[in-house]
Amino acid sequence: MLRLYRGISLSSRLASAIKRPLTLSMPKQRLSTFLSATPQPQKRMYIPANSSSSFSSSGRNTSSMDTHSNQAASAEASAGNSGASVNFARAVQEAFVRTYGKPALAKASVRQTAKPDVVGVDLVTSQRDFTNDIKRKVSQSMTLWLHDGQADVLADCQATDISSEVSVLQSPTDSSLRAVLRASKEKSGCFVEIWRGGVLASNYDVSAAHGQFYGDETFGSLAWSNDNSYLLYAAEKPEYAKAKTEDKSSSDYDLENDGSIGDEITGSVAGFADPRRYQLDEDWGETFNGKRPPVLVALRVADGDVRILTSPEGVSPGQALFLPGNDHRIAFVGYAHGARKPGLVYCQNRPSGLFISSLLDSVAAECVYNGAVRSPRLTPSSRALVFISTAPGGPHAATSALMLYDLATRSAEV
Repeated sequence: MLRLYRGISLSSRLASAIKRPLTLSMPKQRLSTFLSATPQPQKRMYIPANSSSSFSSSGRNTSSMDTHSNQAASAEASAGNSGASVNFARAVQEAFVRTYGKPALAKASVRQTAKPDVVGVDLVTSQRDFTNDIKRKVSQSMTLWLHDGQADVLADCQATDISSEVSVLQSPTDSSLRAVLRASKEKSGCFVEIWRGGVLASNYDVSAAHGQFYGDETFGSLAWSNDNSYLLYAAEKPEYAKAKTEDKSSSDYDLENDGSIGDEITGSVAGFADPRRYQLDEDWGETFNGKRPPVLVALRVADGDVRILTSPEGVSPGQALFLPGNDHRIAFVGYAHGARKPGLVYCQNRPSGLFISSLLDSVAAECVYNGAVRSPRLTPSSRALVFISTAPGGPHAATSALMLYDLATRSAEV
């Protein structure tokens, strides 16, 4: 097996690519080199073992000389074929890296400036790094001047590697305030960074509070409260406790706090894990393989206090945002499920609802609209929510409707 780069073999990565036609940009000179380097069948001479030997006038055995000559020619041809194979494999590697190593646009946003004909553009591209066997994310910002139906670049910032950043959000009410959700591979942890004016003001380690962040378009959430006192984001729900290993005598256990060894165990004690750890709770499949279901997390910016918000039973929350006012009300999409969860990323017809809740009270989240809901956004007046709704069930990509939910009248209409 020929290794093309660390951890990737020719057959494992190239097999899927060969199944579909590729258009490769290749100079004619190099193409002719590939064709000429293709191994050609070699002619071989067969000499019977019982054939009589013939001698030249000098007394040398010409049959033996011909045999040695044929062997040398065969060895030289084999070496040439081996070199041609290596060159061909190297050329395939170069073509593969050149084709699949190109950056692809992953996200883009436009920012308004003080001048109406000047805007800021933030780009995030994704690119494969075959040497390190990872996928990199790169951020780049530029300032554009819009005039006469075209855009000219006034300023172009240097690209920055943001592979460790899961989500980034600037405060809508304070342009100097920025939140970063960062997943560190070196420390195997999750961190919430608060930046103010280009300076790291706070960095909170939230690894013990929950699992990995959700930064995708389905469950991913990151929102500033209107007074910038709270951050709201989505992450894997905490893992139920493992069995404790402390060496305690039976009289040392506080069953009320450590867990009760009965029919309903809600904690963990020495030798006994929380039984909920072994309940069937599938992931959402596809791009969420191996990830625990999501929960919404509220972080207090002042001191880093973290609180897991309670979700309705049988609902996975996502796409959360704050509603107007300083009462810290939030809206989110809740995807209904049972013990088993179907695919979700490419299926817009899964049952879901629009929920409204609050960070300040313990009132359960209220479902204000049922259907197959996604992408809620506040209107410019902040008086209503607009979202996309599809009839649950039926075709995956059925016709969708743009809905408006009035926050005052608590009614929804197309």
